[in-house]
Amino acid sequence: MFVDDVVDIGGASQEIEDCNRFLFAGAAVPYAPRADAAEAPQRFEGFHGEWSIETGSFGHYVVFNASERLATIVVDALEAGGLAVQRWDVSHRLASDGQFYDWFARLRFKGSHDEAVSRVSAVLFPVSVDPSVEYPDAPADTRLEDLAARVEELLDLTGELRERLNASEVEVAFLTRRLASVTDSEFKLYGELDTALAHQKSLHDQISELSRSPEQTADTRALLEMQSETEELLELALTENSDLTSSIGALRNQVDHGDAQILTLEAAVVGLKARLEELAEQEAERRRADSVHRAPRRGLLGFLDTAFARLNFVLDGDEVLANVDAPASLLRSLVQIDMGQMVGKDLEGLGGWREVSKLGTGMAGSESMGRIYYKPDGERVLVSVHVKQDDKEQRRHIERLRSLNGGNKRSR
Repeated sequence: MFVDDVVDIGGASQEIEDCNRFLFAGAAVPYAPRADAAEAPQRFEGFHGEWSIETGSFGHYVVFNASERLATIVVDALEAGGLAVQRWDVSHRLASDGQFYDWFARLRFKGSHDEAVSRVSAVLFPVSVDPSVEYPDAPADTRLEDLAARVEELLDLTGELRERLNASEVEVAFLTRRLASVTDSEFKLYGELDTALAHQKSLHDQISELSRSPEQTADTRALLEMQSETEELLELALTENSDLTSSIGALRNQVDHGDAQILTLEAAVVGLKARLEELAEQEAERRRADSVHRAPRRGLLGFLDTAFARLNFVLDGDEVLANVDAPASLLRSLVQIDMGQMVGKDLEGLGGWREVSKLGTGMAGSESMGRIYYKPDGERVLVSVHVKQDDKEQRRHIERLRSLNGGNKRSR
């Protein structure tokens, strides 16, 4: 409303749900300035309210407390200061310092966290501001980001231990087969040894009987030669049996070592799974605490809540969708999933989950890297919208789906 209570119906419009602030009776009306007003625009003198910088997987966010009019001025100042704002809106998420801020503005700036703090500070505290006034420094990286980094490390370690466990199981299976084969050979050699011993005893009895005869016949001499050959064969058999016994002992030691290694790796995997479950419970508790103070969402995220009532976005899937430059193909697939159609293909190694791949994003370098993972779960459908960066990062995301027992819709 302009001066003289005039409304320009040709100007910008607002959604009804966004009009949630009203004037009390008798209060002064804050008239909107006219575009053709003769007054020169006032220079931004600095921002003295509460603010902070948060850095996440989608970039840098400026979160701050201000009225809607002042928030517009702050965003304009950031733009004028060379910090392009990709999107700004009401903030519904608990910040790293434990506060709920009124607004957030996502920057297109791609530098480090410290560089973002320096650039934003230069805009919010221009040189014209009294230098004697001390303003608090922006907080360091959030505890949630540290927790997420720890989860990523545990998932990588779990994958590495699984590979080592599988390799150990394959090696133990091979050694077990070799041990069984060598054991069979041992039994056969023992049988041959028993036969040779029995034959030697028979020959020895015959020779003893003939030796008592007063006459040494040709048969006696032949039996003596056979006894000598039998003793040589027996010596060879005993030597081979000794070597075989040593090999069997070494193989059994290797099998025992492999079994011990498998038990150790299995215990490590179980411990990591328990730690991941603990971190998942902490994250769920944080989300529950976040949802207590959450106001109705606006913009695209509010549209997702209304348009896809059956879909539960997990692992920040709605944030990913909100930050895609061209979400048309992703939205088409989400409509099909919300209607109950089974699109895509089964996700290998993850029962119940399906994957829709090669979806357009409109993002440079990731034009066809959009992915949708979803799992029907009763009356709802768990959905994760993801933009693939590389194979290792995609495997890590799938491991996060593996440890997921449920999810809540979440967004800023």
